[in-house]
Order: sequence, then C-alpha cells, then structure tokens
Amino acid sequence: MNTSKVVQSVISTVLLTSVVLNTTACYIILVKVKRKEITHLFVVSISITNLLESTIGLTPELVMADESLLERTPLCIASAFAVLAFAITNITHLTILSFIRIVAIKYPRRYLQYHKMFWCRVSSILVCYAYGFFWATFPMIGWSKYELDFDKKRCSLDWKLTKFNSSSYILAILICCNILPGIIIALSLYFSTKEIRYRKACNLPKITKTDLLEKEYFRVCFLSAVTYFFFRTSYAIVGVLTLLKIAIPTHLATTTALFSNLSTVSNILINCYAVKSFQKQLLNLRVIQILKTFSYRLCDCKKNIK
Repeated sequence: MNTSKVVQSVISTVLLTSVVLNTTACYIILVKVKRKEITHLFVVSISITNLLESTIGLTPELVMADESLLERTPLCIASAFAVLAFAITNITHLTILSFIRIVAIKYPRRYLQYHKMFWCRVSSILVCYAYGFFWATFPMIGWSKYELDFDKKRCSLDWKLTKFNSSSYILAILICCNILPGIIIALSLYFSTKEIRYRKACNLPKITKTDLLEKEYFRVCFLSAVTYFFFRTSYAIVGVLTLLKIAIPTHLATTTALFSNLSTVSNILINCYAVKSFQKQLLNLRVIQILKTFSYRLCDCKKNIK
C-alpha cells in the first residue's frame, strides 16, 4: 500500500469516527439527558466544533489524497480559516471550562447563582467562538495569509513565511492560542485540586451540586486538556521550527496534519471513559443494545458449533 492510500485510509477513519461519535454525543446530551448543566452544554458545543472541524478540514484532504494543489483556491482558504477557527475555539472551550470548575469549587454559592442563567451559559460559549474566529480572521485581512501546506494537500498557515509579517502572526498564535491557554488550564486544575484537598483536610461540608465538578469533571478537564494539547503540539512544533527558519520535510507536514486531526475524536472518547452518566446513556442506545444482542447470539452459536 503506497503512502497516499495510507493517508486516505487514516483520513477516512478519523472522519467517520468523528462524525459518528460527535453526532452520538450531541444526541445523548440534547435528547437523553434531562437535566442539562453548563458542562453538558460545553460538551455539546465542543462536539459541534469537532464535527465541523473534521468535515470541513478532512473532506478536502480526502478528495486531494491522490494529487496536489497547484495554487490556493477560495475553497482551500475557507477550509483553512474554518479549521483554525474551530481548533482555537476548542482550546478556548477547555480553558473556560477549567475556569468555571475552579469558580464552582472556590465560590460555590456564586456558581450556583449564575450557572443556570441563560445569558451566562450563552455568553460563556459565545466567547469561545468569538476568540477562535477573531484569531482566524487576521490572515484574511492582511496579517499573514493562508497558504498551501508543504505537502500541497491543504491550505494552512504561511509556514514558508512568504509574507513579511507571517512570523509575527505565527508567534502570536503560539503564545495566545497554545501557551497561554495551557498555562490557564494548568493553573486552574492546580488551584482547584488544592482547594479540594484543603476542604477535605478541614472537613468542610460538601455541596452536592458542585461535587460532580470536583470528581468526574476533574478527570474530563484534565484528560481533555492533556490529549488535546498532545495532538495539537505537533503543529506547535512546526510553528517553532518555522520561526527558527529550519527546513520542514514534506512528510513531517503530512504526519503532523494527520496527527492533529485526532483531536476531533479525543474529547468524546474521554467522556465515554470518564463520565459514568455518559457511559450509561451510551450503552442504553438502541443501536448499542442491538449490537450487544447480536454479539451474544454470535458467541452462543460458536459455542454450540464447538
């Protein structure tokens, strides 16, 4: 199997998995979950951005797997814009979700007062989209530009620094959309964990409604942040190499692009693993029940044959 076939298979698998898992997550939370907390809405929003990022970003790559682009096209530039916007939006989701968690733990009364308000829920999610599209708009108006990637399979940031101000934009993206959110998430998790340990040591009374944020969503926030930045670090490395003016091989550009696309399925897999209520709703889906029944019957048939 040649390289293009391998790339095409990986893209197809990631795209199909992202569509199925993120659509299922939206269905479970919007239809099956009766009482929707702000964290549920964040999971839905992240699933929607992952779904859009994978379909808008991976579909052109799947079509172009066997050939290369000769020049930038409006469709290619629009795809790069959407992918960058949704990627930064996802990082911002994780950042604000971590911040909400520390507010809920340190100031539970204030959290319980505001988290049910419609304007509070909507504004916190809209901030994520505003921040993502804010940074993605700059290359469209002259600060850097969207250019063909090294392997010419997609449009991306101007890694070749063909425009004089591209290096400053890439540096700003690294700081404001990778390093700074990472620091905020790390500090939020650290101080919230410290507060939980302090309360346990002092035997302070727990608040039931924030207990979920103390336990279950700590794992979600932590694992989501670690995996997302793990997958997105590949592009950060490319950005650093670009700023240092080190030549980037074509196969490295292809590999990092494929690797970063795995972030579109990581959040849902973590929710399936860490959130017990999500697991329960998932296992109760009719499709899953049919598959379980079929697998049991298949096992019984094999035993009877033996």
